[in-house]
Amino acid sequence: MFHNEEGNGATVLISFLVGGIVGAGLALLFAPYSGKKMRGKIVDMADDVKDYATDYSKKLKQKIS
Repeated sequence: MFHNEEGNGATVLISFLVGGIVGAGLALLFAPYSGKKMRGKIVDMADDVKDYATDYSKKLKQKIS
């Protein structure tokens, strides 16, 4: 299914981001926290995903160069 090509990194990144979004949605549905506390957790989670995506894209650009 996956090949060892340059485009494979983008597939992994997209999969990670989609998984993060789905996970955040499930966390909203099943979390025993108040709305304010949950929003804070989602913001923290989104920041973590953003940081990971930024680092991963930098590494991918270095590999391509």
